[in-house]
Amino acid sequence: MDKKAFAMGNGKGKAKELSPQDAALLIQMNYRAHLAHRSQVLSCLRDLAVAKAKLKELRSLFYNLSYRCRLWHDHEERQRFFEKIIVLLLTVEALEVTKELLCTEDILPSI
Repeated sequence: MDKKAFAMGNGKGKAKELSPQDAALLIQMNYRAHLAHRSQVLSCLRDLAVAKAKLKELRSLFYNLSYRCRLWHDHEERQRFFEKIIVLLLTVEALEVTKELLCTEDILPSI
């Protein structure tokens, strides 16, 4: 068996050799961290797709001339439309914060 496969370098001095069990455990931990990170990213992408669909819906409503006339005259409908816009903006802001956390998070330890 090649001992280099189980060597763990820390960038300083001699590389520490790992047993096959320790190497397997290290690989397993890193893979689980990778899966957790990927799951978070996919969840954010799903949320982004939902926000994009809501934006498309709001845009189509706004460009609908009869709906725009109704917004102009009906205060309650205008209030509902503005609330939808605020919810969309808050959703996008939450996604932006999550994206920043995912980008700055140091999930995988240096090997």
